Amino acid sequence: MDFDHLAIIIPSYNESRNLAILLADIADLYPNTRVCIVDDSLGQEKTEMEKIVSSYPKKTHTLIQRSEKKGRGSAVMVGMRQALKEKSVRIFIEMDADLAHDPKEIVLLLSKIPPCDMVIGSRYLNKSVIINWPKKRLLQSRLINYFLRYFLGIAITDYTNGFRAYSRRAAEYLVSIPIYERGFITLSEIAYRLYRKGFRIGEVPTTFTDRKYGTSNAGIRELVVSLIGVARIRFRRPI
Repeated sequence: MDFDHLAIIIPSYNESRNLAILLADIADLYPNTRVCIVDDSLGQEKTEMEKIVSSYPKKTHTLIQRSEKKGRGSAVMVGMRQALKEKSVRIFIEMDADLAHDPKEIVLLLSKIPPCDMVIGSRYLNKSVIINWPKKRLLQSRLINYFLRYFLGIAITDYTNGFRAYSRRAAEYLVSIPIYERGFITLSEIAYRLYRKGFRIGEVPTTFTDRKYGTSNAGIRELVVSLIGVARIRFRRPI
């Protein structure tokens, strides 16, 4: 099957070891797919990223390297703008670089576009599976997602998983508006902005696996900042 209508956007920060595995899997599963990696790494890690991506065809693989860590949200928007240059691309996948998201499950996201404009790979549906995630992290995530659903009012179970698919119409809208938040709360802002604009949002169950290599960028400070960000999202005047 040809996947030239598909673009995969991967925000990255110090993930060269994981990304090498992920890109190989994507190449095997989805030939001719465009992949855009937006990387905020520095130093030797930056060089390693260049080596990994250079082994793939320039026609399909793009590496955008930035000079500082500017946040996941802006990285995804940069990747979307790049992918939108290709008129043949109709569906845009967002996924983490740390192997938390199984590329085999991209087809599950694709199965719901259309009728949906954004599809979330949810960790919290009945058939979802979570592997090797510390109980503390799981509890924090569940509490935050309960809070987000109460506060933002979208009928979804997982506001904070970055495994998503977007229609071209949704991607074009997102790059045309300012995205204000940084970090993982950006995922909630994106969902809320699409919801308020009338885009249809759906979910599919996914398998989420805690990282094997490297360390997570999420911590207590990130969680506190995210909760404050929810209030900004909810009460910011819509555009």
